[in-house]
Amino acid sequence: MCPVSLAAEASRLVISCCINVTNLRPMLAQEPGIQLLDGKSASAILYEILTHAREIYPDLLAIESWPNAGDFRKQYVDLLPKFEAARLASKQRDAIACHLAEALAQRIIWQDGEHSEPLSQHLNVAGKSLPLKSIAGNGSHGWAPHFDYGDQQYNDFRQLGSALADRAVITEAAAESLNWIQTNIISSGQIRLPNRKIVIMGAAAEMAPTEMFLHSGADILWIDPAPPPADWVKQHTFSGTLNVPDGNADLLTQPREILATIIAFAGGEPVDLCLYAYAPGQAREMRLTGAMNALIDHLPRELVATVTMLISPTTPSELSSSELDRIHNRLDQRPGWEALLDMLGFLGRGGGVAVQDQAAASRSIVSIQGASYQAAQYLGKVMTAENWARSIRVSANTAAITQTRSLNHPVFDAAFGGAAALQVETLTPEQSRCINGLLAISDWLQPERPVPGRVRVHGGIHTLPYPLEYALRPAAAIGFAKSPRLLGKLVFGR
Repeated sequence: MCPVSLAAEASRLVISCCINVTNLRPMLAQEPGIQLLDGKSASAILYEILTHAREIYPDLLAIESWPNAGDFRKQYVDLLPKFEAARLASKQRDAIACHLAEALAQRIIWQDGEHSEPLSQHLNVAGKSLPLKSIAGNGSHGWAPHFDYGDQQYNDFRQLGSALADRAVITEAAAESLNWIQTNIISSGQIRLPNRKIVIMGAAAEMAPTEMFLHSGADILWIDPAPPPADWVKQHTFSGTLNVPDGNADLLTQPREILATIIAFAGGEPVDLCLYAYAPGQAREMRLTGAMNALIDHLPRELVATVTMLISPTTPSELSSSELDRIHNRLDQRPGWEALLDMLGFLGRGGGVAVQDQAAASRSIVSIQGASYQAAQYLGKVMTAENWARSIRVSANTAAITQTRSLNHPVFDAAFGGAAALQVETLTPEQSRCINGLLAISDWLQPERPVPGRVRVHGGIHTLPYPLEYALRPAAAIGFAKSPRLLGKLVFGR
């Protein structure tokens, strides 16, 4: 089958798959715990908040033909990058971010039977600290980071940063951070953070560098419904201390208890707070993000050393002038088959960037992830990080496109297989945890406060000349051609 036919078939399959995923998503259950206001969907809340913001801030009216609520879910892939570009261009950029973050916080509630109240109000009543089991490591070494890339293992992260930046896998700011940590923090090939207190919400998440921080000698508070790996508990080969709540801890059902536990763990000292919790379905992305954000807002400021989160590369992101130049160069040097697909419309229209005045935002949303996912990322992370950064040291870096369990789907598997043809690179969970950990530590320790959104490990999708929603399709088509079994898995479920 020719590339054009493959792209057309992939487009049909991706659209069909997105419809099926949306229709099969379970209804939100009103169980005791953290829910969304009035039982609304995350996408409905996203629409409501964005629409209200346009009524308050005239600069956002630059986005014409704003849809009704019924059409929003069909159009948000194109609308949200335009909205972000208009916000970035506005003189009220910071005020808009504050408004959006606070509007989301107001819609996160505590639901218990027929009784409900804002989560912020629920947390005003003190909970009981959870008992902790402390597991002291018996290792004597720090974290010795290494990064396997291609056929080479990197131990010098100045060289790695330069190599990844040259290939547009990371931003120049990310390369500078890797350079700084190699020069200032890594000693004899190791990173040591003795006695540093780190709270990790979502400690078991695939993207969380929990093990790396533990090996660095830090004092870790594990917050996750899942227990730590059994071999960690049994072998104690790390050099830090692992503190695990008895019976583990669930952010959605125990926010008061977790808040009290964090305060007790801090013991009056500042702690690093890592927000890595994630779970798909039933609006859990937004509920978990809202829960973590509320906990940060209720902690005494003197206990907050840093706040760390990971931003999805598929969320609309501010692009620099050098990245825009790279996009133009990429177009000039593209192969003939790519130009043909573009001419025929298989790579979308309007390019890979939404532009408003001098501001530009990436058109990197893919609909298969769902509006709920983008609502949590854009409102709960990007806007909240920008709002917090005015008074708190915030590490809000874009994570790599990573082949985690959450992307276990034939379309993504195929797209990973064909991504290289469009100069897009993906990382393994091991690679992502390493680079995420290094960049977070750099953000914690550098003299100057980090700026959310500048450090990005985007794998090339932020310098792609096409909307990712459309570029995903020929990439998937190439992947299906390379591995026909994935097509059978998509069509027949096996």
